[in-house]
Amino acid sequence: MRLRKRPQQRSSLSRPLLILSGVVGLALLLWPPRSLRSENFVFYLSSGHKVVPVTLIDNARYLPLLQVLGVIGTVSNVQSKRNLLKLQLEAMEMEFRAGDNKVRVNREQLKLENPVRVASGEWMVPLDFLYAVLPRLTRQNLEYRAGDRRMFVGDLKPTTFSVRLDPIANGARLSLQFTGKVTVQTAARNGKWIIYLRDQNLQPLEPAYRFQSPYVSDLQFDDQDGVPKLIVTPAAAGLDLYPKLSDEGQALTADIVKPAPVVAQQPQVSPPAAPPTPGAARPAAPTAPAQTEPTPAPQPVLPSVVLDAGHGGEDTGARSRDGINEKDLTLQLVERVRQGMISTHKFRVVLTRTGDANPTFDQRDVTANAAHPVAFVTFHAGNMGNLSPCAAVYTYAVRPGLPSLASDLSPIFTPWQAAQQKDLPQSEKLAEAVAEQIAQITELARSSSWTAPVRQLRSVDAPAIALEVGTLAPEFDGVALTDPDFLQRVADALVQAVVKFAPP
Repeated sequence: MRLRKRPQQRSSLSRPLLILSGVVGLALLLWPPRSLRSENFVFYLSSGHKVVPVTLIDNARYLPLLQVLGVIGTVSNVQSKRNLLKLQLEAMEMEFRAGDNKVRVNREQLKLENPVRVASGEWMVPLDFLYAVLPRLTRQNLEYRAGDRRMFVGDLKPTTFSVRLDPIANGARLSLQFTGKVTVQTAARNGKWIIYLRDQNLQPLEPAYRFQSPYVSDLQFDDQDGVPKLIVTPAAAGLDLYPKLSDEGQALTADIVKPAPVVAQQPQVSPPAAPPTPGAARPAAPTAPAQTEPTPAPQPVLPSVVLDAGHGGEDTGARSRDGINEKDLTLQLVERVRQGMISTHKFRVVLTRTGDANPTFDQRDVTANAAHPVAFVTFHAGNMGNLSPCAAVYTYAVRPGLPSLASDLSPIFTPWQAAQQKDLPQSEKLAEAVAEQIAQITELARSSSWTAPVRQLRSVDAPAIALEVGTLAPEFDGVALTDPDFLQRVADALVQAVVKFAPP
């Protein structure tokens, strides 16, 4: 299939009316289009998908309450006054007050980061309602990564994918490896190529990939209308796209090439020749050799580093005497490391957790392995004695009873629970590099390097370590661990170690 860019066209988007359906005795209310800046949030269900608008109010993102509740159950007995809303969701009674960041569910009060609002007569809840309240209202599995604009409801297993860009003759090859089978349909629109991923539940590792290439500018994921799609932006005009899906449906390659120039043959000027002898064959006229333009080699996508902030959500992890939670501390440290990695311009960063979410061990491992990283680091904090601050670096120690590389593992198939074993030599080198840099931090009371059966490292198919800081325990204050200067020094040491371990 060959796709060429079309001239840019102006697209027209119609604003949908929001329809609120009540029970007996409630009127049908039609809400007018909003003047506030809006985007969409997509709920993926086994029966399809539902798109609801996201509205920005006072720099916070809000969702229409009744539409969100309608995703997981049936709303009834709605009683709305000026600043008070009471309703029933299945067998649960709920109460909301405008301007209040607390929600009552039966007799329990749940706290939100931002208050409940009423906008244009519609009750709105902040985005953290999705993970602070919604899981309490249903027994269905809810998979949501804080910061994303999509949630998977029920037993859905979202597909993810990895991306790479390689040079080919007169162009570049974009390769996507999916964790499940996909069906694609391609189109060209507004100067870009669009790859529709029909009937798929996708959770991208990153919303966009940027390339330093004369052929491809970026690859973006978009599902704002409920239809997952990849948007490829070419870096120059006059390029062609040739997509191809593998027979298994899990690998997609797209060649982005510049058509070969058509060069007209130029006649050669030669001195006059002697008149041919009658009856003799005439010599063939010489032709000019075809000229081709030199092809610049596109740069491949930067190698990835995966950062895993331990715990999250209801799993707060360790907690200090002065109220510092491990899940918050690891997130702060990861953010500093992320910024440091990006500033080197040598790596792209993949996060297994953003915001106050709590992905499972397997979900974190899938995120890591799909990114094919040069390094994986999981961050933790705990009780490391009465000397603080301190730090330790861990590599994975094989637990008794698991398959051993020396005996049980097939060279073709590696069990998920043994994936880290073949990477242990490189993991140890990464740990040595990190421990060397960490030891140079003068604020540390001590640092060390150990092996331990860290669950998060077990199934990572890449050089992987765990970094733990301490002490964070109920009998100690943890304020020293939150010092910005200390966190920055730890982050800088880790970045320097990774650069030394995996130079581009």
